[in-house]
Amino acid sequence: MRRFAVASVLCMLTFAVALQSKDKAGNNPIVGTWNCIAHGGENGDVPFTLYLQESDGELTGTVSAPQGDADLSSVTFRDNTLKIDIDTGDTDYSLTATYAEGKLAGEWSRDGQKQGTWEGKK
Repeated sequence: MRRFAVASVLCMLTFAVALQSKDKAGNNPIVGTWNCIAHGGENGDVPFTLYLQESDGELTGTVSAPQGDADLSSVTFRDNTLKIDIDTGDTDYSLTATYAEGKLAGEWSRDGQKQGTWEGKK
């Protein structure tokens, strides 16, 4: 009977720790899949998808667009501001956006020159 009680307590503690870890990972509103559109480019409006993950407090991700897919070179999210850099080898893209009410809205640049605006939602 005592073994059963100890085993039950250990199971409950393990479950509680797992829930706490999930809550910490789930607190970052920026993590997930974002359906986005960029305005102001040579080809008009361009849809793209951002896939943002967090592991050990570090944000990473990929972008998928009609022109192809790429890993994000850097991702930061502080004070409701998202900053993303993408180095495709030929071109450097930078995106900044403000997160508010579950949406992203901001500007993008190519090779250091402002090109237009963009927005996204999950």
